[in-house]
Amino acid sequence: MATILDPIKMKFYTEKFDKENQNIKLVEEFVPSVETKLITGKFYSKYETPELFGSISPQFMQIIDRHERMVPNEIYSYKPPTTNMLYGWFAEPLIPRSTDPRLYFPLNHSQIVKTEMRIRDIDKGILRAGFRGIPFKTI
Repeated sequence: MATILDPIKMKFYTEKFDKENQNIKLVEEFVPSVETKLITGKFYSKYETPELFGSISPQFMQIIDRHERMVPNEIYSYKPPTTNMLYGWFAEPLIPRSTDPRLYFPLNHSQIVKTEMRIRDIDKGILRAGFRGIPFKTI
């Protein structure tokens, strides 16, 4: 037996359904767009890639080789603007760590760890039954 919804909830759900479906369009025919070009060419295509391997200058190859061997500290002269550039790129911090003890508040234990330690302390003398199920065996 179906339950009857509250009229306000029903109005809310129908409005939400209508808003979600107003931008949905069912496409049944797919036509390739021949006039557009690819954003990036296919490097493996013999028709799109000209024969460049014989015409590359050795100076250009030396520039590429030098840049491949350089580490980011040697390439960039500025400090890292994002956090992901810190990992393996730059060793020194952007802002030096303060040695002022008034600004240092380490969290020794979280509330979950404290609660678990209390439970273990209370349960010290209680004997618990061992595992009686089927043991998991590896081959």
